[in-house]
Amino acid sequence: MIKVISAAGRAAPRLEGVRLGLLALLAWTWPGTAPAVAAAQQAPAAGADEKPQEPAQPSDTPAEDDSDKPVVDPSASHKAAVKELYKDPNVDPLLDPKKFPEIRASRTPTSQEIGQLKQMAANPIVTVDLNTITNVVNGMVAQITNTRNIQAVIDPASEPNPTVAQAIQIATQNLLEPVFTSRNAKNVQFQTKYNQVLMQKLPPLLKHHLIPRIQAMIILAQSANPDALQLFLDEIKSPSQTVWVKLWAFRGITNIKLISNKLSTAQESAAAKLIADQLLKSKDWPWWVQHRALEALAALRQGFLPTSPRSADMAAAAFQFLIDDSLRPEVRAEAALALSSMQVTSAVPKYNVDVAAYATAQLAAGFVERIAEGFAENRTRAQQLTTVLVGPILQAFEGREGFRESGFLNSPTLANKADVQKYVDALKPVAKACTALVGAPTGQIEALTADLKAKVATYKAFLAKTPPADPALFTGGPTYAAPAAEAAPPQAAATPKADAGGDRREQ
Repeated sequence: MIKVISAAGRAAPRLEGVRLGLLALLAWTWPGTAPAVAAAQQAPAAGADEKPQEPAQPSDTPAEDDSDKPVVDPSASHKAAVKELYKDPNVDPLLDPKKFPEIRASRTPTSQEIGQLKQMAANPIVTVDLNTITNVVNGMVAQITNTRNIQAVIDPASEPNPTVAQAIQIATQNLLEPVFTSRNAKNVQFQTKYNQVLMQKLPPLLKHHLIPRIQAMIILAQSANPDALQLFLDEIKSPSQTVWVKLWAFRGITNIKLISNKLSTAQESAAAKLIADQLLKSKDWPWWVQHRALEALAALRQGFLPTSPRSADMAAAAFQFLIDDSLRPEVRAEAALALSSMQVTSAVPKYNVDVAAYATAQLAAGFVERIAEGFAENRTRAQQLTTVLVGPILQAFEGREGFRESGFLNSPTLANKADVQKYVDALKPVAKACTALVGAPTGQIEALTADLKAKVATYKAFLAKTPPADPALFTGGPTYAAPAAEAAPPQAAATPKADAGGDRREQ
């Protein structure tokens, strides 16, 4: 069974698991903001509180667990950490290192060669030596697939040699560093040749043990190489591939679009269609993988195939995730952002921006209710939800900087901007009240909580009175059934406490 521990912070989506060594290794491989993941222990400390709570934003850190012992985060309270369970059936056959042959190199690269590779990446005037690149990549692949190295990650206590225990981490670092260095230096000549070698040497690892699979996909995903697009799509649709590889394949597609931006419209449309189809087929994916897939849709921005605009497949998929209240709130918010980012034209019959905006406004109401009603119990979770509310949800209305015609307000198919503006105008005071509450000193919490509950009640009453005239996203497309208006409290009742009411389901 997979045991997941997340702590506060937006680290980007997510975590399968074994022991401390693998968890630490894969946490390290996340560049930029490190995943908010605590060091997992084999057994809980005495008296540890294991009450499940809402996790933070998804973490891209997978790990394996061959034990049913509980895992706890000793560094955070139960209100900032969570243990989630997820079992990927495709992982079980990938856990025994002895089942996978090592990919050996003809010789081990020297530290001087590794240094030369890094110098080539950093300096555009240094001659690019393809032999050196190939030798180093071969050597690092051998380290990543070495049976002893893999076992040392799975069970650190069994390996007394620290060099062996760190070998996969160091090999991954040696392959990732030239990716980032050459990109920062705008060293296109090196990037081209380095990506060619990575595309030759790393794909076989995607059929190897779980650890080499994930490490190889992380490196390929961070390369932002447009030539890797089909590889990513093949792994996403592969029924035998683990979700942790798929997760990084989604990130790879996002990186190709946002960093390289060298895909044709046909490539973007085909990729978006496959992602949308896989999302609808795989509702059992863990939420952080769903989030990554929707993030890729938001980057690709394709709402329909040019050959079949009447079905608007990608917009329909994102809309269905937006309105599905059984899904994680962060997933639904990312679906709203993806939908609002899609470039939909009049080729889609009667495309209804108003209903998409209204469904997003209703989602925002659910966020605010959770914040107001759950703040006293779990302040960390309220802060996380507020971050999503003032981030992706508001961006879904107003657009993202650098993304032309993104946001419902800026859609070229929106007939009357006022139809959407009224939702934004009603939401902003509520969002401001959420921000005030989560940052408030103790002495102001009670009054600000009451104020927020009153504001969300007013906001929900406004939404109940302003449903869109047409509930369909487009002709023949999915529809949204607005929540029924809540009944007013009995007149004879005592003066009630300020409360937003509504559905309090936590996903």
